[in-house]
Amino acid sequence: MAIQPETDIGDGGPSGPHWDQVFTPSDLGSGVFDVRWDLRPRLRRWLARHDLPAASGRETHRPSIDAWALLDGGVIAVSAVTLPGGPPAAHPSPGGPTLPSPLLTPGMRVIGHRALRLLITRLRLTGPAQALRGEHLDVPGVVEDLFDARQLDAAAVEQAELLATCTDRSTLRWVVTALRP
Repeated sequence: MAIQPETDIGDGGPSGPHWDQVFTPSDLGSGVFDVRWDLRPRLRRWLARHDLPAASGRETHRPSIDAWALLDGGVIAVSAVTLPGGPPAAHPSPGGPTLPSPLLTPGMRVIGHRALRLLITRLRLTGPAQALRGEHLDVPGVVEDLFDARQLDAAAVEQAELLATCTDRSTLRWVVTALRP
């Protein structure tokens, strides 16, 4: 089901598409969810409207990262990088074939179960009925209350900066573990 650019998620009904039509569990680890490509601009607009702590990471020969802190994790947007002598997201092996890179592939990802649950609710998607793998379910309404009561502080800015360091699979897994409640 394609989400048309001129409409919002969930307009016209009590709930939008099912959550896993928009967010898919990533192979990067528990609590990491890939964002469907046609929702990425809309999610960026939602993030901008809510004045979340944000940071960017720009390093030579690494993907550019834009990151927003959100509850127990956040959202990262990874841009493509091309390393010398190889296609994007690959690195040549000396005397051998091109191997997959440990660098993150381009895309947008939601980090953290609470962040995912908040986005499902605020984008009016139909959410999962049961806990996801590795998730601790909160009392209904707690996630929204935590978000509504948030304050911009040094810890939230630091969380965004930490997310902006996630240029490779290993760092992302480490950060996901560090942010898990």
